[in-house]
Amino acid sequence: MPKALPLPRWVDVLRDLVTRNLKENKDLISYAFATHEGQAQNVQPRVRYVVHRGFVNERRKDGDGSDNDVKDPDGNELISDKLVVTTDARSPKARQLASSPSIELAWWLASSQHQFRIVGNAYILPSPALSSSAAFPFPAAKLAPYEGFDWEHERVRQFRKLSPELRASFFRPVPGTKIEEWGGKMEDLPQTLPESVEEAKNDEQKKQIEQALTNFALIVIDCTLVDLVDLGSMPNTRTLWTLDSSSDEWKEEALVP
Repeated sequence: MPKALPLPRWVDVLRDLVTRNLKENKDLISYAFATHEGQAQNVQPRVRYVVHRGFVNERRKDGDGSDNDVKDPDGNELISDKLVVTTDARSPKARQLASSPSIELAWWLASSQHQFRIVGNAYILPSPALSSSAAFPFPAAKLAPYEGFDWEHERVRQFRKLSPELRASFFRPVPGTKIEEWGGKMEDLPQTLPESVEEAKNDEQKKQIEQALTNFALIVIDCTLVDLVDLGSMPNTRTLWTLDSSSDEWKEEALVP
């Protein structure tokens, strides 16, 4: 069986703060996620809110749609320091990340008065069935929590975790398409979808689930800098973690807030 890798301290800090804050406000699960498009002098920043889906392989139980191991022989969680969000593989942010993976995110956890700013690279993990998958270079070995990790199992697991309403959204036309050009009616599209084809009510719904899953993709964030400001303490504190690319080790420093 695989062995859990040591994680930087910021992972435990973030997980603990998310758990604490969600008890007060379920909406704090979202953060601002910035990408960019264009080249040279014509670079245009793009930002939107995305929903935190945990870390790669961060799980609560077996039997959740993935055969990947949950814990190592010593009972340690087999997770990584790679954050996960989800997207439609046809969306603008997917194209932007395929062109340039550099990102920054800002996350304000209001209940505890903490702000995270994270810098790194983000990679699209699309469906193997997607004809343009080659357009999304994904460094699977670099991002995996352990050798032999099955990324498709992780993608399907995340799809199954979504709400029925959100799963159905991946069956819609390409995000950003003008309704007039599409020519259809939103109310005619399925408003909910089951988590797997085995639960489909009929052949039509089975096709809808298959198409939604094809459009569904993960964004895996490989962090290189984590800046945490704690405004809930007195005096305020600030901690910076930076990844040394040559040694692959994290350095922790205290900064003036």
